[in-house]
Amino acid sequence: MLGTVLDVFRLRQYFNALLTSRDMVDSLRDDAVFLNTIRRALLLLPTESTIPDDVHPFPPMRRRSLTAFQGRRVALVATGGSGALAAVTGVWRAFEEAGIRPSVVSVCSGSSLFGFPLAAGIPAAEVAEFTLSMTPDDYVDINWKDLRRALLRGGAGFAGFIRGERIEEAYRRLVGDMTLGELAVPCYAPVWNVEDNRLEYIGPRTHPDLSIARAIRVAISIPLFLDPVRIGEGNWCDGGIVDIFPVKPVLEIEEGCDVALAVNCFYPPEFAGENAEGWREAPASILRVASQVRTCQQVELARENLSRLREACEVLLIDPVPYSVVRGSGFYKQFLDRRDWPDFMRWGHRDAARALAAYRPRRRVRSVAAARRGSRRGSTAAARPDRRVTA
Repeated sequence: MLGTVLDVFRLRQYFNALLTSRDMVDSLRDDAVFLNTIRRALLLLPTESTIPDDVHPFPPMRRRSLTAFQGRRVALVATGGSGALAAVTGVWRAFEEAGIRPSVVSVCSGSSLFGFPLAAGIPAAEVAEFTLSMTPDDYVDINWKDLRRALLRGGAGFAGFIRGERIEEAYRRLVGDMTLGELAVPCYAPVWNVEDNRLEYIGPRTHPDLSIARAIRVAISIPLFLDPVRIGEGNWCDGGIVDIFPVKPVLEIEEGCDVALAVNCFYPPEFAGENAEGWREAPASILRVASQVRTCQQVELARENLSRLREACEVLLIDPVPYSVVRGSGFYKQFLDRRDWPDFMRWGHRDAARALAAYRPRRRVRSVAAARRGSRRGSTAAARPDRRVTA
């Protein structure tokens, strides 16, 4: 028992639990807005509405001719980051204005809420209206049943405060029974298997029969926050807890690209870590270093993935939503409260439009085969379907 508790590889888990608890306590104590956000998600007063005032955040369509992208395969790669990734809808609007149809999309966690419907062929304006018009009843379903059982059974059976069926049902109204194999643009997201501690990427080449609505639900099921999804013989969760900036679908599963527009709404620009200088002299110094331990593996993999992507193609990296917005409890706030989402969408549109307009090719277009050979690393086993993950 003592050996298990002192296992060095559990340190990250301990720090994560400690910091998450601290973030939530600090927010509930110091931020009345966050407390009210939780209350509004659970109990909406008759005079209140959770729907933002503006469910049509974009100005009239303005067509732009960008000849720099002619003959080039363009990829969209987005981090997770809860509701901040509403910015992806604005990025797609900029693509529509420029007449650019991405060749592949790779999303993660929160960006799955927007990336999958967009890749299904639904215009950005419609995805914006749908996501902004949802009510808490469409996606917040507190898991009271399992929680009560867990209290009586020593915690057995409880894995998430929110059940995911409502989210899946809501998105099924938008995309119907369309499967990943029927996407207009190939789109992938990382998912994590609880039993095998294994990461996979769901998309048209790997799991073509999985429904889009179910894929979205799996991709955002953060352990302890949203209940894992039972599919086949396993339980599956948000793979962003491992790979927050997934480039593998672009570099190894699909046919590569010439230009990638990368959207970061989770870490500081260039995936820089937080500066903890002077942590030893700070009050509660262990908590300062704990924040570094909690993120070190994830942010280092994100940097490595960004480097791999830049080796394989030209990368336009934008950071439309400040890191401070999703830091700590802001991650949960931006999922429960959508009032800032119209701004996130406009910021994504603004930054993507600027990046696309400023783009000037720096290298000749390589053949697709050459791009794949130059970027492939290791095994391509992830491209083979895992029959345990089915619709």
